[in-house]
Amino acid sequence: MMELREVLSKLKIENGLTTDQLSQKSGVPKGTLNKLLNGETRNPTGGTLKKIADALNCPVELLYPRDGRISDSLRNAGDVLPIHRRAVPVLGEIAAGVPIYADEDTELILCDDSLKCDFALRVRGDSMIGARIHDGDLVFIRCQDDVDDGEIAAVVLNDEATLKRVYHIKNGLQLLSENPRYAPMIFTLDECDSIRILGKAVGFQSQL
Repeated sequence: MMELREVLSKLKIENGLTTDQLSQKSGVPKGTLNKLLNGETRNPTGGTLKKIADALNCPVELLYPRDGRISDSLRNAGDVLPIHRRAVPVLGEIAAGVPIYADEDTELILCDDSLKCDFALRVRGDSMIGARIHDGDLVFIRCQDDVDDGEIAAVVLNDEATLKRVYHIKNGLQLLSENPRYAPMIFTLDECDSIRILGKAVGFQSQL
């Protein structure tokens, strides 16, 4: 298995780049690259990996280790690493409780490529603990403007985002938490004009 530093060294050589040239091309400081290349830094940010991947003309997933190391298939010239995971953007935070603004961020997170999602949101609050979604967890969202009754969705209320189960009721919409401490949120048809469903929650990743 290959470590990240080995993969970077191999790709740098294959692209005919010195560390100085890679730094200039990627915008990543030479000191940061040196730490990656000598193994001092093993968990760079998603933004750093994305810049390096773009400069090396390779998928960013190629630089993400699996279980801390990279597949041996990269050792052989011409081999292609099978991609089983992909990176999706983490777009700020979403409340599981009181709605909060989903501020856009540049963080990237890996998910299984079989998970049909477009982005992830980090949860703040405890209103979805009944669905095993806790404060600090990542929820993966597939973009769609409506969901079936009982499904968990990322919902924007007046530019503030929250995570709730959605139910279509007569003349309105009901948003339910998975914590009895939180009362249902009920909206009339007129009030629904200020509500927008970002997408359906299709998976989550818990903190250790």
